[in-house]
Amino acid sequence: MKLQGKAYKFILLLLIAAFLLGTRYSQRIMNDFRKDNKLTHTEPVENLPPTLALTTVVLGGFRGLIANVLWVRAMQMQEDGKFFEMAQLGDWITKLQPHADHVWRVTAWNMSYNISVKFDGIKTPHVRWHWVRRGIELIRDQGLKRYNPNSAHLYHELAWHFQHKVGHNLDDAHRYYKLAWCSEMMHDPGPDGRPGTEDDIFEGGVIGGRRDGYLDLLDPQTDEDRRRLKRLKEVFWMTPEEMKAVDDLWGPLEWRLPDAHAIYWAQQGINKVTERFDVTGPDGEPDGILNTDEEKAAGGDFLKLRRVIYQALQQACMQGRLIAKPPTFQYGWNVDLVPRANESYEKQMEAKRQEDAASNTDTGLAEHMSTGHKNFLRSAVYFLYVYNRKAEAAKWYEYMLDLYPQSIPVPGLSLDEYCVSRVQEDAGETDHNQTKAVINALLFQAFQFASVGEDDQFVGHKSLAIQLHNRFQKEIGISTNRVGLPPFDEMERLVLEDMFRPNSPLMHPVLLEQLRLVLKLSEEYGKDLEPFPDPQQPVQGPEPEPPPAPDQN
Repeated sequence: MKLQGKAYKFILLLLIAAFLLGTRYSQRIMNDFRKDNKLTHTEPVENLPPTLALTTVVLGGFRGLIANVLWVRAMQMQEDGKFFEMAQLGDWITKLQPHADHVWRVTAWNMSYNISVKFDGIKTPHVRWHWVRRGIELIRDQGLKRYNPNSAHLYHELAWHFQHKVGHNLDDAHRYYKLAWCSEMMHDPGPDGRPGTEDDIFEGGVIGGRRDGYLDLLDPQTDEDRRRLKRLKEVFWMTPEEMKAVDDLWGPLEWRLPDAHAIYWAQQGINKVTERFDVTGPDGEPDGILNTDEEKAAGGDFLKLRRVIYQALQQACMQGRLIAKPPTFQYGWNVDLVPRANESYEKQMEAKRQEDAASNTDTGLAEHMSTGHKNFLRSAVYFLYVYNRKAEAAKWYEYMLDLYPQSIPVPGLSLDEYCVSRVQEDAGETDHNQTKAVINALLFQAFQFASVGEDDQFVGHKSLAIQLHNRFQKEIGISTNRVGLPPFDEMERLVLEDMFRPNSPLMHPVLLEQLRLVLKLSEEYGKDLEPFPDPQQPVQGPEPEPPPAPDQN
């Protein structure tokens, strides 16, 4: 009897093994059939731990229940500060519920904002960048492009990463992030496709050596350009046609810096979401405007996409010009973007008014945007003035007063009086970009005075710049590594080099030659520097609407 019992159990084990093998084989066939015939929105989940994989297979259609259990566990880990473990759970949840865009957002945020700061931003900025980059790639390559191509939430999250995490200066490693992204844009790994090998091309990349290097990829003529185009599309999920459209709309942008990419993804979000969810207008046809119901169907965050554009443009006015390429890497003001930033405010406010009209509501959000618009204009007037572009400053000052009469502290202030009051106000500021811009402007004016023999004015402006530099460094104290200014001598050298770059528009050639003599610079000084970017083209306003057709009746 015992022998018969053992034999019976052995036979049962063999049958179980045979059934498992058969199930595995048939499951593979079923998965391929589902994929080929598009019978499901989700793909089979791989690389799960055995217990979770077995539970998923057993419960089948109840995978959402499993995802909810894991989600609750992930939130508990977040409260406990167990961010690494939470990242792994997030990976499993995204595989179980890939069309739940909030899972992608939270998982990417955890990588970029929680895990990254576990590492020292001064000693190991490259480790921080690893996690920030993983967050960007998770949203872009998986959550957005693969599973949720019309998610306003994910477009905003991706644009926000470029604008805030990489573009702003709130992270100790923010400068490294910008340097790493700039290098990525300019680095071509070569024919073998592997970075760090002998065939690397460091002035190639998807952008190359010019801010608008993507133009070479519209009609690539060489193998190198075709390789760059392939990388732009397959690695960064961008196209030169869309980049040009964004540049025509909001540029000229510096595509080697992060603010341009924030604007790009926000605009892509606006375009894609509008195209997908704009169902009907007053005439029963799509009108390019999302009403309240259509915005809700799109999942919200549409207003945030608009906000990213004007905020990133405003930020680019302060830091949107690449002065020196890696490894030196210096970036700074680009007040030529002031008209575009202003235009972005006006367009987004008008778009919101149209959306309110389409919904027969008055959210008041357009007027809320006007507060940011007013503050932008106040800064734009000031920085145009301190950079000695006083005609433009006067034009924008008049525009600001017409639009926002309450924008100046005392009625009747002249442009000079207003800007002097702003200098006194900025003496107590600790904003990195703003202080650096003021110091650079003071140095620029100092060199202008030197070129015409105004020695006292030269010494006075330079002395004020030194005082602002020293005061700022003292005020920020222990935050010097994060938002500290470059050494004053380096800032002075960069301003001088900007003035002597080939084709630089900053100073008349006669005055430039006089400055060369005053400072006892050699005849060759500046000739080996990278040429100054092409002068910005004047920004054209919108085309006037055609007059109504005459009544044929």
